[in-house]
Amino acid sequence: MKQKINHLLNHNKYVTQFIYGLIVVNVIAIILDSYHEFHFEYKQLFHWLEVISVIIFTIEYALRIYTADLEYHHPKSGFLKRLRFIFSGYGIIDLIAILPFYLPLFFPFDLRIMRILRLVRLLRILKLGRYSQSLKMVTSVLRETRAQLTITLFVAVILLILASSLMFYL
Repeated sequence: MKQKINHLLNHNKYVTQFIYGLIVVNVIAIILDSYHEFHFEYKQLFHWLEVISVIIFTIEYALRIYTADLEYHHPKSGFLKRLRFIFSGYGIIDLIAILPFYLPLFFPFDLRIMRILRLVRLLRILKLGRYSQSLKMVTSVLRETRAQLTITLFVAVILLILASSLMFYL
């Protein structure tokens, strides 16, 4: 059974396309929900889309934890393999995708914090990395050129500080 679930999650193109489409629909809904006209007119639709999506993403996350011992190789127990998934890049992204929905249920938040949590929902787009070969290639290139990019960023920050200091004194 666990093998079938693992195959379904990782190798079935219909499940992959469904999750991919659900992520795109969620991102579009989040963007449209930020416009006041759409927010008030389609509030219920956005709410139910969010609830259904979070349920699906939660089930996917739970199943990935359940089948992690088939994906991750660790000489010890299945528990450690599951922990390895939970703290992997994809595991953290999956958790961040569903966490903003569950946090207000357990902890009372200020309205400003709720806005930030809604913004965090946009990070669901990062889940696409698991399903997109081109995003995997971009990630691979960024990893290989990390040293050069770090130096470039450092030089850009120094130039920005120098330019802003110059503008301040002018």
